[in-house]
Amino acid sequence: AGVKIAASHLTCLHEKQDLEKYTHFFADVPADRSGSRPHQALINFNDNRNATKWDRKKISKADSKSRSKGEDDGREIFKIQLAALPAGMEEVLTPMLLYNSARTTKTFIHPPSPSDKDQDDGGYFTIKAMITESGTSGALGATGGQKSYFWGRVTENKTGPNIISIDTKTGLAPTQSW
Repeated sequence: AGVKIAASHLTCLHEKQDLEKYTHFFADVPADRSGSRPHQALINFNDNRNATKWDRKKISKADSKSRSKGEDDGREIFKIQLAALPAGMEEVLTPMLLYNSARTTKTFIHPPSPSDKDQDDGGYFTIKAMITESGTSGALGATGGQKSYFWGRVTENKTGPNIISIDTKTGLAPTQSW
């Protein structure tokens, strides 16, 4: 009985350590959270809600291509983009766009509000630093911002928005062509 308890404790400890390497975000958070400009908060990545079974299989195949060989632990690759700002405004904090290759999971990561500066930033500054230190330029070159690819998971939530968990401890995922 003591061995079962020790094994159970070890499993819980391992799960806790695994969970601590992730930063968690709600899916489908709009760019503009004020509610005053909802038309600017929409992200349309060719919505697949009306997709046929064949289309969903193609989406699922695209997701599986985002996994590295040997990575069959349920994680997938997410792109996080950081917008470029005009000269003189580099210190302005802006939302970052996060999505998977099939664009079936997406959200905006918002900076902490000025009143929360002394509290946990929710991982915003960690991810921003990883992108600025190791990211690549976007499609528009240096003027189009930077991006990086991260390992992550999606946890479906039946009572609210899904949760996207981004691994910020084990390093960036391989660069993708999407």
